[in-house]
Amino acid sequence: MSLSKIHLPKGARTLILIIAAALAYGFLNAYSSRLLLPSAPFIALRPQVALPFFLGFVFGPWVGFLTGFLGNMIGDGLSGYGYWHFWNWHIANGIYGLLPGFAHYLGLKEIRTLRRFVIMETIVIATNVVAVGVAVLADLFWLKTMQFPESLNAWILPALITNIVLSFVLVPLLLVFVKSIVITVETRITLALSWLMVSIVVISATAVTWTVWNDLTSQAASVRAFYSAGIVTVLVVIVGFLISVFLARRITDPLASLSEAARQIENGEYRLPVLDTLVKRSDEFGQLSTIMQRMASQVELRETRLKNQVAELKIEIDRTKQDEDVREVVESDYFKTLRQKARGFRTMSRTDKEEEIKDATPKDDESSSI
Repeated sequence: MSLSKIHLPKGARTLILIIAAALAYGFLNAYSSRLLLPSAPFIALRPQVALPFFLGFVFGPWVGFLTGFLGNMIGDGLSGYGYWHFWNWHIANGIYGLLPGFAHYLGLKEIRTLRRFVIMETIVIATNVVAVGVAVLADLFWLKTMQFPESLNAWILPALITNIVLSFVLVPLLLVFVKSIVITVETRITLALSWLMVSIVVISATAVTWTVWNDLTSQAASVRAFYSAGIVTVLVVIVGFLISVFLARRITDPLASLSEAARQIENGEYRLPVLDTLVKRSDEFGQLSTIMQRMASQVELRETRLKNQVAELKIEIDRTKQDEDVREVVESDYFKTLRQKARGFRTMSRTDKEEEIKDATPKDDESSSI
């Protein structure tokens, strides 16, 4: 399914989409509410958190916001927490779809470059921070249910850590499915490195925490260890993502330069300044760039020679054609008839002159005798 074939639904179709997505999000929230995180009485592991992000990126801010807002409200009601008790978290879930939706209108509809991919993932991480921050501030000023520092491990870190990791991994996967992320060399390498890095970090952090869990002296110490590992996981994911972007650019930038050079050769441009920096490298890309520059020079030389040969051949062909045209005219029956008539005219003219000379000769004799 291509994004170019997905049109922003309007009217009834928009309403149907929002209702269906909100119900799905709500039922998934209710089902996953049993997967509570350590020391978190209300925060569960929710892979479906990627849904509002995804719908925001694809269909715009209001579809994403209403999906997250209404879906979280439905999920809380079905889980027994009440439909409106945690309204601040309804708003937070709405923000998960709202901010990515603005990126939809800013032109981030198709992601085919590394730069756009980085922007998309940055929006995902920033949206998580903003959404949880709004929920916490709303609680501090109005609800007054959080108690610090207890709420740090009971509300804030569980929601922030799990949602960042899950949305970071799953949102690109959903966008790939609808082809909003176009699989190019850049996006393929970045996706592979990012998912590999996230998998290694999460598995390592989970294994370390699980190993030392029974050795800790109290439940509070276990919880602190768990979320400390979670914080480290998020930081390592972010730093690892930046490193993967750097490594991907080391591969994709030379490929982009080589592709541009190939396009220039296709268009008849054999001076390739785009490869001037690349030829200085000592790796395979540098060697390939050097070979391509040499090839372009040879192609330019051969093309120049061929043009000169074609010009000379054209001149010879024009002369031959001219001779053939003249021969064709001369050998035509019409030309032969004209030539015979011309000969006849010349013969008649010569005869007339001879007769005039004969007529003029006696007159001269008579004048001399007188």
